[in-house]
Amino acid sequence: MVWSAFALLLALAAAPVFSTVLPPLVDYPNHLARMHLLAEGGDAFYSVHWAPLPNLAEDLIVPPLARVMPLNIAAKLFLVMIFALMAGGVIWLNRVTTGGWQLWPLLGFLFLYNRVFLWGFLNYLFGLGVALGGTALWLALEGRSWWFRMASSSLAALACFFSHIAAFGFYALVILGVEALPAIAELRGRQWRSLDRRIAIAAPQFVAPGALWLGIRHAAPTAVVSSAGLWRKADLLFSAFDNYDRAFDVACFALLLALIGWLLWTRRLRMGPRLVPAVGIVFAAYLLLPTQIYGGSGADRRLPLAFFLLLIAASAPCFPSRRVAATVGVVAASVLVVRLSMVEHVWRDADRVYSADLAGIDALPRGSKLAIAHPADLFHVEPVPEVHLPVLAIARRGVFVPTLFAIEGQQPVALKPAFAPLADTAQPQRLWKILMGGQTVEQAPLPAALEHYNFVAFTDKRPIHAPPNRCLAPFFVQPTFQIFTVAHDLDCAGPAG
Repeated sequence: MVWSAFALLLALAAAPVFSTVLPPLVDYPNHLARMHLLAEGGDAFYSVHWAPLPNLAEDLIVPPLARVMPLNIAAKLFLVMIFALMAGGVIWLNRVTTGGWQLWPLLGFLFLYNRVFLWGFLNYLFGLGVALGGTALWLALEGRSWWFRMASSSLAALACFFSHIAAFGFYALVILGVEALPAIAELRGRQWRSLDRRIAIAAPQFVAPGALWLGIRHAAPTAVVSSAGLWRKADLLFSAFDNYDRAFDVACFALLLALIGWLLWTRRLRMGPRLVPAVGIVFAAYLLLPTQIYGGSGADRRLPLAFFLLLIAASAPCFPSRRVAATVGVVAASVLVVRLSMVEHVWRDADRVYSADLAGIDALPRGSKLAIAHPADLFHVEPVPEVHLPVLAIARRGVFVPTLFAIEGQQPVALKPAFAPLADTAQPQRLWKILMGGQTVEQAPLPAALEHYNFVAFTDKRPIHAPPNRCLAPFFVQPTFQIFTVAHDLDCAGPAG
């Protein structure tokens, strides 16, 4: 019954993904362009340099699939893999922890469409599913031979590491919590041999990932570490349930918290003793984790989802009657259907915008160079995020776009040396400030960076009204996405902006 319900709910969750041309996830177009380059082995502007990076889940899976099917289908299958791993990991971990198959962990499906997913942090979400499954495997093999358990856990830890470093961190915290109670009991009982054996079996799985991290850490960005206030930590908990309708999402989240609170208050929510410390450790890590570290943004916002999925996996309710249990099941299923319907509605509207925008991208000449200009406040989850849409010109027209994710130590795609300076000089926010400043080109010439570009694309969440400029000719115009041809024969070049 559980796995039949899992298959049905997975099909429902996948419906919005396959009913749209382009899922409106903020970073998704950028990921899609990178997958194209990896599948093709690079192009005239970008090269592929494989390394043992802790951010490779999609990079290792989608390009091979793209060789046997269209890239857009392969990328969408990866999204469904994320859903399957996250929901399936919760179910399996709950089975191992509580000792029986239950419908309760199907609540994990309510969390599949969340703020982290809408941002497009796909490698992390894939790794989160691997971490949940890896924890279930660790507990399921507890009675097996030490060498088999050590080898299996080492493979699971490596899979988490190569998926995403944050997923590996979550896995390490959970394993620490799982082993905490028995290790403390052995320590108090002076059972040194048992304690040594426990450490000797658990520790090796972290050796290879730790060595790999130390080896590539020098290539990781050294951005400033910053933290959010405590009030922001409380607000970010809601991100695990936050989609598009704030009032509805808050009501559903409050309903879920009320259900869990009622079960705890009436002592009807049994918690697997091995996972209770893990739940506490993950929550404490969330409170202490900074917002930005090693060049990665939103480090703390990734953990609320992991916390709630772990909480569901660690618990088992004991309802007063079958009627109450059935009522809770019906309400949860209704909430899921309504949430998915709202996602489908928003995504269909986004699809119409994307279809129009892609027509402009497809009109670009092959091999041209496209600069990007957008305001500083554009990096937010929106119903129709277009900030990374121009990057699809890489996959669709072989165009050079400077905003592709190609950061050393984070992605296996890099700019070829001749084009790295070209990308550095054409910062989107700087171009937006110069070109949208309200002055004509006679008063403020185009920035020197545009001398090397054939086109410039403007994106914004508000209608764009670019000032008249004799050096920019409209090429494709939509309200929030516009492409202009850059003139090179009118003495338009000016000083660097």
